[in-house]
Amino acid sequence: MRRRGKRMELAPPHERRRGRIEDPQESGERRLTRRAFLLRGLMLGGFGAVIGKLWQMQVRDTQQYQVQAEGNIIRFEPLRAPRGLIVDRHGAVLAQNRRSWSVAVIPGQLPDDETRRAAIRAQLIEALGLDDVLVVRRSALPRGAEREVLDELAAALGAEPASLVATVFDPGEGPLALIRERLSPEEASRLRELAKRLPGVHVLNRYDYLLQLHAGSAEPVVLKQDVPHDLALALAANELYLQGVRVSDDTLVRQYPAGPEFAHILGYVGPISEEEFEEAGGYDPRNPYLPDDYVGRGGVEQAMEDMLRGQRGGRWIQTDARGVEIAELRHRRREPRPGYTVELTIDAELQRAVTQALREGIDQANRAALQEGREPVGSGVAIVLDPRNGELLALVSLPTYDNQRFAEGITQAEYEAYLNDPFTPLVNFAISGTFPPGSTIKPILSCAGLQEGVIDSGTTFLCRGQIRVPTVFDEQGGNIYVCWLASGHGPVTVEDAITHSCNVFFYNVGAPGQVPEGDDEPLHYYLPGDPTPHYFAGLGIERIERYLRQEFGFGQPTGIELAGEAAGVVPNPLWLFQTLREYWSVGDTINVSIGQGHLACTPLQLACALAAIANSGSYYRPRLVRALRDSSGSVIREFAPERVRQLGIEPQHIELVRRAMRRVVTDGTAKGKFIRTGDAIPIAGKTGTAEYGQAVDGRYEKKHAWFAAFAPFDAPEVLVLVLIRDGGEGSTFAVPVADAILATYFGRSG
Repeated sequence: MRRRGKRMELAPPHERRRGRIEDPQESGERRLTRRAFLLRGLMLGGFGAVIGKLWQMQVRDTQQYQVQAEGNIIRFEPLRAPRGLIVDRHGAVLAQNRRSWSVAVIPGQLPDDETRRAAIRAQLIEALGLDDVLVVRRSALPRGAEREVLDELAAALGAEPASLVATVFDPGEGPLALIRERLSPEEASRLRELAKRLPGVHVLNRYDYLLQLHAGSAEPVVLKQDVPHDLALALAANELYLQGVRVSDDTLVRQYPAGPEFAHILGYVGPISEEEFEEAGGYDPRNPYLPDDYVGRGGVEQAMEDMLRGQRGGRWIQTDARGVEIAELRHRRREPRPGYTVELTIDAELQRAVTQALREGIDQANRAALQEGREPVGSGVAIVLDPRNGELLALVSLPTYDNQRFAEGITQAEYEAYLNDPFTPLVNFAISGTFPPGSTIKPILSCAGLQEGVIDSGTTFLCRGQIRVPTVFDEQGGNIYVCWLASGHGPVTVEDAITHSCNVFFYNVGAPGQVPEGDDEPLHYYLPGDPTPHYFAGLGIERIERYLRQEFGFGQPTGIELAGEAAGVVPNPLWLFQTLREYWSVGDTINVSIGQGHLACTPLQLACALAAIANSGSYYRPRLVRALRDSSGSVIREFAPERVRQLGIEPQHIELVRRAMRRVVTDGTAKGKFIRTGDAIPIAGKTGTAEYGQAVDGRYEKKHAWFAAFAPFDAPEVLVLVLIRDGGEGSTFAVPVADAILATYFGRSG
C-alpha cells in the first residue's frame, strides 16, 4: 500500500549508508585544505633536507671540507731582488749573479703522516746527495762538564779547544752549533762512534740538521743550491708526491768572474746569521732580509750592502691541498727592485798586472831569504793611487783567497787551511795590517821639522854611522843608535838625508832639546871618536804626534769603503804607560823619528800621506767607489773626490821634500833600480827598511821592505806603494816591483 506525504530522498544508496549527506560548498573547502596540507608537507620536507645537509657538512663531513678549504688557499711568496753588479772603472764585471735551480722544504707544510715524511726525507737525501754534518746541541751538554766534552771533541778533530768553545757558544749559532760540514762516510762513521759517549754531540744528515734548526717554519729552507737542471725538473715533476718541497729556478748564485786577485777588494756573500736577521727586524714585514738571505762579508760587498741588496717583491698564488701552485693573482704581483750596480775606481787589468808584479817580488825575496837561512817570505801589499783625487786604481794584498769558494759554501777543511796558513791569506794587509813604516816616514818628518823651524834647507848634521845617547846616571855608557851605513854619510842636509836615508839626521829632527828629569844638562849625544856632546833640538814626541795625526792621517782609519780597516798606532807617553806600563824615554822618540819602535801604520795610511806630499799639499780620502747605477745603466749617484784638508805646511817646504824624493831615484837609495821604466819617466820616491824583532848590536833580525814612488814628478798622476813583509832591504826587493807597476801603468814593457 502506497504511503502518502513521504518525500523522496535524493542521496544515492552509498551515501545513505554513511549516514551523512555532504554539502557541495563544504566539499570544495575540503579539497582546498588538502592542497594546503600537501604544500606544508613539501615545505617541511625541503627544510628538513636543508637541515640534514647542513648537519652532514658541519658535523659528519667537517674534516673533509676543512681539507678541501685548506687545499685552496692563497699564499704569499717573496720574490728576491737580484743583487747589484760590481764593475771596474771601465765597466768590466767583477761580481755578478747566475740563476740556478734550488730545492727547498717548508717544514710547516710537510705531511703529518710519519711514513710519508720519512719517504720524502729519504728521497731528497738520495736525490740531492745531502751530506752529513757534525753539530753540538748546547742545551744537551752536561752542566758543569761542558769544557771536558768540548776538549775531547777538539782533540778528535785536531782543532783548537778555544776556537771550538767560541763556536759552540756563539749566540748567532742557534740551538745547534755547526762544527763541521760535508763529512766523508769514513769521518761520519768515526764521529758517530765518538758521539755515543759525548752528550750533546751529534752527526746528522744535512736534511735533519736544517729541519731541526727551522722546525715548524713557514718559510722555505734551502736544502741545496745549484741543483742540476735534469734533477730539478725530475723533482718538480714529482712535486705532487713531495708535499712541502719547493723546486725553483729563482735562486741567484753570486759569481766572481774576475778571480781571487780581487777577493780582498770585493769580499763575498754568505748566509745571514740568526743574530743578524733578528737585529734587522726578525719576521717583521719591514725587515729587508729573509731568514735564508745572503749578505755581504768583507770588502765592497759588505761596505755597500745597502746599495747592492735591492728591494724584494712578492706574488700571491693559489695552491691546492698539497701546496702545489694552481694559479697566480697577477694583479697583486709586486716586482722586486734590483740592487744598484757599484762602479769602482779600480782598473781590472792594472789590478792583475800589479798582482803579478808583487807575486814575482815576493818570490824573489823568498829565494834570497832561504839562501840566507831566514824565515820564508810569503806576503805583501801593492797600492796604486791617483794623488790628484784619492782614487784607488789597484789594491793588492798577497796571499789572497778564493772568494767564490766562500760564496758557494766552503768546507770546514778548506776554511781551516786558510786559517792555518802562516801568511794569513784572509787578512787584507793593505788596510788591516799595521807595520812600522821605516824610512818612508822621513819625508813626513822633514815636512814637520821644516814647518816647525827645527831645521831648514841649510841645516847640517854630521853622520859617522851611529850616535851614543848617555843615560842620566851613566854619561860614559848609554844606548847606541846606528845609521844603516856603518861608515856614515858625513855632513848631510835635509835633502841629502832624504836622498840617502840618513838615520842620524832624523834622530836630530825627532829628539827634543829638553832637560831630562834628574839631570842638569839637556839631552845630548856623542859621535864616534868625538868627546864633544851634541845637543838635541828636535820636534819631540808631542809635535811629531800632532803632525802625524792631524796633518797626515796616521792613528785613525782613512775612511775607505772597506770593512776591517785598522787605525794603527801613533805612540805617546800616555799610550806607552797604559799599554805596556813603561815610561817614555828619548830612545822611544828617536825610534819613532825613523819610522820604527812603537809607530805602526797601514800601507794605505802611508800611501795617502805620501800622496799629499806628491800633489803639493792636498790630503784626499781614498776611494774605491766611483758611482752607483740603476739596472738600466743610468747614473744614480757619483762620488766626487773628497779633499779632507790642505796640509798646514808651507808650499816651499813640501817642494823641498819633493825634490829630495826625486833625488832618491836619480842619486840615492833607488838609483839604477828602474830598469823597465828607464829615464823617460821622471819618478820620485822613498825607500824604507823597517827593522823589528830582536836587536843585536843595534840592528834587528827582521826587516820589512818598503818603497813608495810617484810620477811624473812635475805633475804626478799616480802613486805606487809596495810592502814585502819580512822581505829585507826595500831598495833591493820593493823597488823592482814598483818599477814593473809603473812600466805597466805608462804602457811600457820590460
